[in-house]
Amino acid sequence: MLTLDKLNIYRRFDGDLDGWARIANGHDATGITDADWLLIEELRQGLDLIAAGQASQTFTALLESRLLHTTADEATRQALRALR
Repeated sequence: MLTLDKLNIYRRFDGDLDGWARIANGHDATGITDADWLLIEELRQGLDLIAAGQASQTFTALLESRLLHTTADEATRQALRALR
């Protein structure tokens, strides 16, 4: 489940998974995982497609559903949408 804390970590490392992995070095207490990081990337890509008008209505509906099921709350969804 994505939270604001996890998005803040993602932002702190500017989306650089390798940079985060080098710092965390297997002793990360933040709770973010590789799977969370990849989910953020996937959702961002989908949101970018939608914002660019390159997504079908079906894709848009599926992404919105996925956002609802993988984020903790509306504040997290808004923060995710704000990532650029």
